[in-house]
Amino acid sequence: MSIPPFALIVSAAGSSTRFSNKGVKKEYLSLDGHTVLYRAIEPFLQVPGLSAIVVTTPINGEEEASVALEDLVNINGIPFLLMGGGETRTESVKKAINALKNLPFDFDYIAIHDGARPYITKEDIIITLAGAATYGAAVPAIRVLDATKRISVEGRIIESVDRENLIRVQTPQIFSKDKLFYAYENVDESFDDDADVYRASGFEVYVVKGNEKNKKITYLRDIPDAENQIKEYIEARRQGEESKRATKRFRELMSEKQ
Repeated sequence: MSIPPFALIVSAAGSSTRFSNKGVKKEYLSLDGHTVLYRAIEPFLQVPGLSAIVVTTPINGEEEASVALEDLVNINGIPFLLMGGGETRTESVKKAINALKNLPFDFDYIAIHDGARPYITKEDIIITLAGAATYGAAVPAIRVLDATKRISVEGRIIESVDRENLIRVQTPQIFSKDKLFYAYENVDESFDDDADVYRASGFEVYVVKGNEKNKKITYLRDIPDAENQIKEYIEARRQGEESKRATKRFRELMSEKQ
């Protein structure tokens, strides 16, 4: 199969409050020698046809994110754009899409990936690209196998839910460029994911086979030694260093431990 040219948007503008309430972004912590953000992006560089990468960050957080990217911004000649996101994921992605409109690169599809999904593989990306090339839009997903219940706000089980057609959706979600541009031009509310934005404009999204290993980092337990890493990150800040230098010092500490 010929792989179509595509651009990549990486969503990493969130505050990571579910992960930690100490102001340290999970994407910048270390996982087997590299940051979560690095691992979420690096496999895309192995896929032919990648034209450009836009990474959304917290407002004024571009320098901190650039350190977390390590050497990715300097290899393969793929242009990187780091930019502050919005208050919601939908707003952040919309800003990234508007930035892509102004880049002088040719591509037919846009892949949107969570910056906190470090276990994505080259094969996962190619499968989803193939689905998008066939149907116009594709998302990887896993079928729900466990018994599924609906509960009340108090935690009481109300009813069982038929799981036959239920799925757990992952990223990257990949869409036809022109249709995605149109969808985000007309979005006026926040959605859970980009597939819902696309569908809200009347376009169809199809599912391809996901990967159980392609999980999203959500809680402290998802990163070994996360609490100690956070303490060291905060200590670098406490010493009066600006965010970029603090991030760089934290990366040095992690490298020394390898």
